[in-house]
Amino acid sequence: MLGLRIAALLALSAGFAGATDLATPAEKMRSSLAEAGLEVSFDRAEAERLVAQAQGAYGTVESEWKKADPAAAREVSAALQKAVAAAKEGNEIALNRAGADAWTALLRGAYLGLEASVQAGNADSARDWLAAREFRVASPLTRLNADATGAIEALAAGTLKPDAALKAMRSDVLDGYQARMNDALRELEISQARGFRTLAAGQAALAQGYFQLLRPAYVAQNGDAAAAKLDGEFAALPRTLGTVQASLSGFRAAPLSEREVTARAAQVTRFLSLVPVEYARGVKLGSVKLNGGRAVVTQEVEVNEARTFLGGAVSALADIAPLLPAQDAARSLSADFASLNASLSPQAMKAQPIIPAEVETKVSTLLGNVRSAFPADWQKADAGADLDVVRTQLDAVVAAAGAGEWAAAETARLDAYALLESGTEARIAVFNPELKAHLENLMWNGTAPAGLAALIKKQAPAGEFKTTRAELQATLKDIAKILGTEVAPAAVATNAGIIVFREGLEAVLILAALMGSLRRDSVRHLRRPMWLGAAAAFGATAITWFVMQGALSLLGRYGEKLEAVVSVVAIGVLLLIMNWFFHQVYWTDRMASFQKHKHELTTGGSVLKAQWWGLAVLGFTSIYREGFETTLFLQSLVLQAGAASVLGGTAVGLALVIGVGMAVFKWQAKLPMKKLLIWTGGLIAVVLAVMVGNTVHTMQLVGWLPVHPLPFELPANLGLWLGLHATWEGVLLQIGSVAAVIGSFFTAEALKTRELRQRQRGAAVHS
Repeated sequence: MLGLRIAALLALSAGFAGATDLATPAEKMRSSLAEAGLEVSFDRAEAERLVAQAQGAYGTVESEWKKADPAAAREVSAALQKAVAAAKEGNEIALNRAGADAWTALLRGAYLGLEASVQAGNADSARDWLAAREFRVASPLTRLNADATGAIEALAAGTLKPDAALKAMRSDVLDGYQARMNDALRELEISQARGFRTLAAGQAALAQGYFQLLRPAYVAQNGDAAAAKLDGEFAALPRTLGTVQASLSGFRAAPLSEREVTARAAQVTRFLSLVPVEYARGVKLGSVKLNGGRAVVTQEVEVNEARTFLGGAVSALADIAPLLPAQDAARSLSADFASLNASLSPQAMKAQPIIPAEVETKVSTLLGNVRSAFPADWQKADAGADLDVVRTQLDAVVAAAGAGEWAAAETARLDAYALLESGTEARIAVFNPELKAHLENLMWNGTAPAGLAALIKKQAPAGEFKTTRAELQATLKDIAKILGTEVAPAAVATNAGIIVFREGLEAVLILAALMGSLRRDSVRHLRRPMWLGAAAAFGATAITWFVMQGALSLLGRYGEKLEAVVSVVAIGVLLLIMNWFFHQVYWTDRMASFQKHKHELTTGGSVLKAQWWGLAVLGFTSIYREGFETTLFLQSLVLQAGAASVLGGTAVGLALVIGVGMAVFKWQAKLPMKKLLIWTGGLIAVVLAVMVGNTVHTMQLVGWLPVHPLPFELPANLGLWLGLHATWEGVLLQIGSVAAVIGSFFTAEALKTRELRQRQRGAAVHS
C-alpha cells in the first residue's frame, strides 16, 4: 500500500533535475522487514537474508538521514541490529517490534529533513524528503491530501513564503501521522481482544514510534511533564492502552482550520444519514413461513455501502472528537458509533441481520446526539461532504457495472446525481455554466465520453465506465475549486438573486407577451385565468419548497425528468393558445359587429371553458417549470448560508423580474394594435424557442431524445440564456418552433384577408 503511494509521488519528483531518490530505499527497507516478520517462524535463514536486505537498502541513504537528524539515524541502525538478532533467534514478536521501530524512526528523520528544507526555502530538497512520507489510510470516502505537495510547489514558484509553506506542510503531514497513530492504537485494541500477541506488539511499537514523531507538538500543547508521562505510558503498551488514549484526548498535532472542522462535521452527519438508506435497500423482512419474518440480506452490495458510509462517519468523527467542548459527549458518541458499527459488521450480520427499522431508529437517535454535541458553527452545511458522497457513489456505479449489477449501478448513479442536483449545481450554474453542462452530460446521456445513464442503458463494457469516471473525477475536482471558496452572505445573496432573475425572466416574458395581447375590452377577461394559473404556480412552488426540506434527495433523483414533463406540457399549451390567439383574437379585431356577435355565440359554452382552462394551465406551467428548478437551487444555498441571505437575494431577483414585466407592459401600452401584434408574436417566438431548446436538452439528458452533436461547440451561456445547445435535435426543433409561430401568424393574416374579401364580394353582390 505505501509503495503505491510513494510511487505516485516519485513520478512528481523524478521530473526535477538533481532529485535524490530517498523514497525507494525507505520502502525497500520497510517491505523487507515486513516480509522477514512473516518468514521468521518458518525459515530463519530467509528472515535473516531479508533483514540484511533491509540493512543494505537503508545503507544507501543512511548518510542523508544522518544529515537530517543524527538521533533518528542512530535509532534506525539500532532497530535494524535488533531485527538481526531477532531473526537469528526466531523471535517473531521481537522482529515485528524492531521493524516498527526502524520504520517510525526513519519517518521521523525524513520529517525533520523536510522541515529543515522548507524552512530554508529549499524546494528541491523538500521534494526529496516529502517523497518518503506516509499518508493516512485512504478509504472510499477520503482522498489523499496533497496540501504539502502544493505548498512545496508554491514555494518553488516563489508564490509562497517558507513560513506559510511550513504551516501548510505540517498541517498535512502531521495530520497523516496522527491518523496512523490512532489506527495503530485501534488495531492494538482489536489484536489484544483476539489474542494476536505478535500483531499487538507490532502495533504498540508503531503507535509509540508515531507519537515520537508527534511529540514536539504534544509538548507545545501540554508541556514537558505531560509528554514525559505519556512516554512511559507508551512504553508500557499494551497494558496501558486505556491510559494512553485518555492522555491523548483533546490532542491534535496539526490543528484543523475552521473550514476543515466544518467539513468533517458535515461528513459525520451526511454519511451517517445515508446508512439507513443504503441498509434498507439491501435488507428486507423475509417470509413469515420461511424464516419467521426475520431480516434477510437481499443485496450485499447495498449493505457494504451502508458500512462504507458508517466508516466514513466514524473516521470524520475521530478527527474532530478531540475538539468537542464536552469530552464526555465525545466519548459517548464514539461508543455509540462503535456499537452501531459492531451491529452492522459481517460477523453480526451473518448471525442475524437487524431489521431496517431498527437501524433507522438507531441512526436517528445518533444523529440527534451528534447535533446536540456539535457546536452550532460546526453544523453549517459543507458542499465538500456532498462531493465525497458523490465520488463514492460514482465508484459504486463503476463497481456495480463491472459486476453486471445494472439496477444497482443505476441506483448509485441517481443517488450521485441527486446530491449534485440538490447541492452543488446552484453555484456552478451561476459562475461556470459550461462546467454545469459538462457535468450533466457526463451523468446522463452525453457523448465523448458517453454519459453514465447511456452506458448503463446499453450495458457497456467496464472500460467505457472507467473513461467516463476519470472525466467525472477531473470535473469534480474543478467543481471543488469553486466550492472551496468562502461562502460569504453577500455572495450567497447575489447567487440567489441571479438564479431567481434568470429563471423568472422566461416566465415573465411569456406572461407579458400573452397578456399584452389581451388588451381589448372584449378579451381582457381572459387575463384572469392566466393570473389564477400563475398564482397557483406560486403556491405550488412554495409547497415544493417545504416538501424538498424533507425529501430533497428523492426529488433530486428525478428532477430533470419532472422538469422535462412540465416543460413539454408548457410547450404544448403555449402552441395551442398561441394558435388560438392568431386565429381568434387578432382575426376578430376587423370583423363586423354582427360577425363578431355570431362568432361569440358559436364559440360559447364548452369552447370558452376549454379556452379558460387552457389559459390557466399555461399560466401555471409557465411559472411552475421555473419555480421547481429555482426552488431546488435556492434550497442548496439555504443549506450553505442560511435562509436570511437567500431570501434577501431572492427578494432582489423578484424585484428585477417584476420591473422587467412592468417595463414590457408599459412599452406595449404605447404601441398600436398592429405593431403590438408583431411585437408579441416575435416575443412569443423567442420565448418558445428558448423553452423548446431547454426542454430538448433536458429530454436528451434523461435519454428521451437522441443526441446528434453539431460539428462545432457553442458557449454554455447560450444554452443558459437562449436555450441554444450544440445538438441537431435542439437547433432544428427550435427553428421549427419559430417557423410554427411565424407560419401561424401569416396563416391567420391570410385567412383574415380571404374572409374580408369574401365579405366584400358578398356585399357587392347584394348591392
